[in-house]
Amino acid sequence: MHIADLPDGWMATRSTMHAYAQALTAIPRAAGTHDARWRHVSMDPTARGFASSPTALGDGIALTAELDLVDHRILASAGDRSVEFDLRGGPSPHSIGIALVDLAAQAGGHVVPDPDRYADDTPQTYNPDHASAFRDAAVAAVEALNVLNAGIEGEITGPHLWPHGFDIASEWYSDKTVDNNGSGANAQIAAGWYPSETSYVYVNPWPFRDEWADLPLPYGATWNVDGWYGAKLDIPAGGSIEPAVFTNLARTVHQVTSVHLSPEV
Repeated sequence: MHIADLPDGWMATRSTMHAYAQALTAIPRAAGTHDARWRHVSMDPTARGFASSPTALGDGIALTAELDLVDHRILASAGDRSVEFDLRGGPSPHSIGIALVDLAAQAGGHVVPDPDRYADDTPQTYNPDHASAFRDAAVAAVEALNVLNAGIEGEITGPHLWPHGFDIASEWYSDKTVDNNGSGANAQIAAGWYPSETSYVYVNPWPFRDEWADLPLPYGATWNVDGWYGAKLDIPAGGSIEPAVFTNLARTVHQVTSVHLSPEV
């Protein structure tokens, strides 16, 4: 598979899946075991789509929810109880969020998530063909990130889908701590795929050094310094890139920048 440009008109379905991802992660965000890297609010890739982190409700019961992009459904379960939504019907994010809160309550968990995570009570647009195209490209992006992660030493998270930006990424963390608006944070490099109207892959070393913007990059990638800082490679309109291209770009940026993000520098 390749990381392909997504179909014309797919942005309505993207918006819908984005809203669903936020609804499905509202309970882990509110009641999941906090992870310093925020993995509890991300969604992990599965054979069929993406699943939220299990949220313990007590008595060995955990709530999980999957965005199934093969059968185009949401399936959430807690113990022997479950709830299912047909995505082709465009259920509202609000109806999904409320159903998951009710499911948790039936399983003995009292969870009070942020209602803004699923406030939209309007029917959604969901095109199964567009969702399938997204899944195919996502599988290729995850493949590239898994290969990347296998060749890098140190603390690594992902690949996972971030509900906030609806991008798929992995993160490498250095032992070096730097100031981040008055608090300490680990230097890091994020590599990911941002699916949108114009999709691209990115590699973001943080904190960014101005001199990196003058370094050459392979495959026609460029350094983005407007709004965010890092390497960017656009997916050609109507075309695609091979997973290996993404992996090799990320390796190149990692080799150039990680030494400057280590504790010794």
